Amino acid sequence: MLFSSPGSTRFSVFFFLCCLVFFPKTTWAKQQQEPLEILIVASAHQNTLAAEKYRPVIEKLKKYNPDMVFGEYMSSPDHKAALEAGYWNKANDEKRLAYLRSLSPKQTKTSPKHITKAYAALAKNPNNHQARMQLARDLYFTHDRGNAEYQFFVLETQLLPQFNQQQQASYRQQFGLSDSLKSRSIVRVNSEYHKIFFPLVYELKHPQIYPMDCQKYDNDWNQAWGSAAVLMKEMEQKAAADSTSAASQTQKRINQFMEAGWKDAYANKLSGYAFMNSAGYAKIDAAQNFYGGPTFYGAPGFPTQEVQQMIHFWTLRNQAMCENIIRQAKEKGAKKVVVAVGSSHRSWMEDILKTMPGVKLVNYNEI
Repeated sequence: MLFSSPGSTRFSVFFFLCCLVFFPKTTWAKQQQEPLEILIVASAHQNTLAAEKYRPVIEKLKKYNPDMVFGEYMSSPDHKAALEAGYWNKANDEKRLAYLRSLSPKQTKTSPKHITKAYAALAKNPNNHQARMQLARDLYFTHDRGNAEYQFFVLETQLLPQFNQQQQASYRQQFGLSDSLKSRSIVRVNSEYHKIFFPLVYELKHPQIYPMDCQKYDNDWNQAWGSAAVLMKEMEQKAAADSTSAASQTQKRINQFMEAGWKDAYANKLSGYAFMNSAGYAKIDAAQNFYGGPTFYGAPGFPTQEVQQMIHFWTLRNQAMCENIIRQAKEKGAKKVVVAVGSSHRSWMEDILKTMPGVKLVNYNEI
């Protein structure tokens, strides 16, 4: 009989304990060594082509099969803090909330428990339309705009066409007409999310999109940008008034630099999302966003200190965005993620992520 003797019994117990202790540690250590793959997709904020034109982008990202999809949205706490600090889009956010509140003022109270309950209900039955409508409202009123917009996307594009008359009436009572949602940018039909990343999340059967934006430095950024813009306008006026001035020479150099940069960027014959995710585009886009950038530091009339301040706060924002991605990906145990950002962020974020341990960057044009 197996393990009948005391000696063999002691050996089997010892072997079993080794399996419990050694193998989990080995597996854990292996997981710790695996890098987190991050695919940052430089995106346009306005996507005016027909939806089918973006299907190749969606299919490409679906094939990559990320564990998480991130968007340039703030988390609920960060969004609330930004509103309190008076960030640039505060007035529009308040108008959207006021509109939803006016339709059914008795339903504006919510809590994290309500949201958790709604997600659980949808996990059991994705066609629980009332739960999804309530979830969309609750997410908006708790300042999770990214996931609120995602739920409205599902309602508007996937479910509303199939609603019966009673369900349509309930939808209109809570949210008004679709045109009203669109005119208030609650549903943004030309955003990169509506055209690409919400369909991606939906077709991957992910329950949500993850926020990663940071607006903590918004006021400082706007002040630096405003100061630089005033001085650049002054330089342009001096250049126009006197073509032989030092300011005019600086202006000519900037124009020539930008013209050559865009020519180089287009030399690869790429277009659309492939072009926005190319190295050539990233280089000239960064220069354009900062009036030519570091190349012109110290040039006569160029607002060197102000542009340096712009870049400083821009870098801080991108640093925080990268940290938000890494933190949430680790919490969820993700192995690879897709990050949707405005095209001007990609190269800055990639440079920051290159300095972070345990990260593997993947380029959109290489998958």
